[in-house]
Amino acid sequence: MNQKPYFSLAASAALLALAVTGCGASGTASETSAASGGDTTAPLYQSVPEEFRDGITVAVQVNAPPLSFKGTDGTAQGEDPELLAALSKQLGIPIKIEQVSFENMLLGLNQKKYDFITQTNITTERMKIYDQLSQFNDGYNFITLKSTADFGSTIDDLCGRTIASQTGDQATEYLQGKSDACTAAGKQAIKLVQLPSLPEGYLTVASGRAEAAVAPTSTLSYFLSQEKQQLGKEWKLTGPSILSVYAGYSFPKGSKLITVVQQGIDALMKDRTYEAILTKHGLSENIADSAQVNPTPPSAE
Repeated sequence: MNQKPYFSLAASAALLALAVTGCGASGTASETSAASGGDTTAPLYQSVPEEFRDGITVAVQVNAPPLSFKGTDGTAQGEDPELLAALSKQLGIPIKIEQVSFENMLLGLNQKKYDFITQTNITTERMKIYDQLSQFNDGYNFITLKSTADFGSTIDDLCGRTIASQTGDQATEYLQGKSDACTAAGKQAIKLVQLPSLPEGYLTVASGRAEAAVAPTSTLSYFLSQEKQQLGKEWKLTGPSILSVYAGYSFPKGSKLITVVQQGIDALMKDRTYEAILTKHGLSENIADSAQVNPTPPSAE
């Protein structure tokens, strides 16, 4: 597939307020990305399974700009919703977006409330439960206040640190494992402050309840590209880069929908709509070469 693991920071342009105030969707809100009713002339309409012809329901978290955020009109905006709107045109099927928290996305998928969910990393463990479609490259970094001493560049330098992380995220699981390695080596554990959303992690660091927050590089690049001060503080990256990852969509195991969604994303890649959407949102370094069903994830190290 020749997907490029991503660690560097790409500049992003968007509104500062959306990084902090356009978040916190623990409930749900919905909107439809295309006019109701199917378009039988769409390129992939005939390939959509009959049970999805009336519409597809997708869960999106709206607190991770520039991937997705809640606009001033209350609708989901950003790279993710725009790509879903383009996919809807390829399929000729309306896509209804449900705005939910990351934790509730996974719970809702387990309960089959959603046909698929976005912004999920592709992992071996998740593929035991879900079918996954990769279409995005990312990684993780740590962010802290500019006044905080640098952590150092190795995983061992995280031992004894207090880190804010998102509940259910791959980085949280990874750091829990590294914390065990710290204590096994006679060092202090990594203390994780688990929170429902990334903006809450920033607030936790700003208030001094954590020394740093861990988050996808794509969202940190956006956060750092904003005005010099956020939450009344100046910020910087610290510590090592971790977890080169493939990310994308997760479907219930055995979903009949994943193949045609893969075809739709590949078509958007081929006609460069996908590239244009990611580049618009400062995500050119996250571009994948193809969409792939249940790919082998990069090494966790």
